[in-house]
Amino acid sequence: MSSTAVHAPHHLPTSYHPPTSAAISSTSNSSHPNRAIPPAAPSPPTHPSPSPSPAPLPSSSAPSRHTMANAQWLFSGSEIANSPSVAAGLTPAEERARRAKGVNFIVQAGMLLKVPQVTLGSAAVFFQRFYMRVGMVGERGVHHYNIAATSLFLATKAEENCRKTKEIVIAVAKVAQKNANLVIDEQSKEFWRWKDSILLYEETMLELLTFDVVLESPYSHLQSILQQLGLEHDKALRNIAWAFLNDSQMTTLCLRMGPRDVAVAAVYFAARYNGEKIPDEGGRPWWVRAGGDEERIGEAVAVVQEFYAENPLGRTDLPLEGSPGGSPGELEATRERGGETPESVKERGGEGEERGGEGRSRSPVERAEAGAGDDDAVLKRVANDPATHERSDEAIASIEGVPPKRKESIVDIDTGERDSKRIKSGDKDEREESEEGEVEE
Repeated sequence: MSSTAVHAPHHLPTSYHPPTSAAISSTSNSSHPNRAIPPAAPSPPTHPSPSPSPAPLPSSSAPSRHTMANAQWLFSGSEIANSPSVAAGLTPAEERARRAKGVNFIVQAGMLLKVPQVTLGSAAVFFQRFYMRVGMVGERGVHHYNIAATSLFLATKAEENCRKTKEIVIAVAKVAQKNANLVIDEQSKEFWRWKDSILLYEETMLELLTFDVVLESPYSHLQSILQQLGLEHDKALRNIAWAFLNDSQMTTLCLRMGPRDVAVAAVYFAARYNGEKIPDEGGRPWWVRAGGDEERIGEAVAVVQEFYAENPLGRTDLPLEGSPGGSPGELEATRERGGETPESVKERGGEGEERGGEGRSRSPVERAEAGAGDDDAVLKRVANDPATHERSDEAIASIEGVPPKRKESIVDIDTGERDSKRIKSGDKDEREESEEGEVEE
């Protein structure tokens, strides 16, 4: 190569100076003077104007943004049981209790601020996710009340239900002191301690949450499911389902499954608790139409049942005695069968499989023809079976034109109709014989 072009890199810092031509000539006097220098990378190809640009991929082929965001925050039971707090020395039961107390701190402060329930739910999700990255104890541990206050502060901004920082600080200080009527001075140490804590951990929380603060709410899914099932006016069921969602925030349920599954489990819990049944549609149970899964419904109810049994907050209004389980049998108890289609009956192995079109039992040959297809081996085997050619008395009578033999009536214990018919027919025969005798005389 006779000459080499020097290409200065783009966007270099000001302190960087490209080497001069003298420096290049001095460094080129080596044992390999004709060393090949690779050319610069070619520019990317451009499409000419007449040719159209490649069509974009359909949006349905890629998962939605919410689905991808929720997937990274779903954990298995073993992962939750080995969270950073447990690894730092807490027992799983103690960690569950502290999680519940932290969310309860959010709820109490939110009630003083009159924050909507959806915002409190988002704050609870932020709180639960944060402690899957950082422990509550240990050298890097953060107290759950500090993170609860920061979660509420962040949720009010994420859900656009903003409150002044001063109002949030005063509310969390009152809850921490367990005195809703406490007067907090803005120049007091208590006020500045909480304010500094909230502003300090807000940045840490955003980093650990990867700035993923746009959430799907199970409350909105609950409303859509009730409308889909025609239960939006069922106030009793709606209130119990709403209470189930509120209690589930105290647990790690939002870390185990998506908000849609939690909402379906809430509908099941409410229907079972009230003893209501939800009708099928086209032979499909209500939870299938709502996008639920039997296994996830059972898991959700089990997690909330564990919270009711442990009762870390010492509540007396928990519906422990009448709360249902999540077994498949109890799930079926909320289903009102009806409106089944022939396809659904065939899927359940119903009558359509073994009966003919007019309600009669199908013969062995007909059953063999239905399942044999193009293969006649089954038909030959059935034809060679002597049992196939046995004919009943009714069949012989229908062929020869002779009425079949009358079978003796069996006593019907339940109704006794056949005995009464025989007695009446006997009396009638006696009366006819007596009348014939009188005529002959």
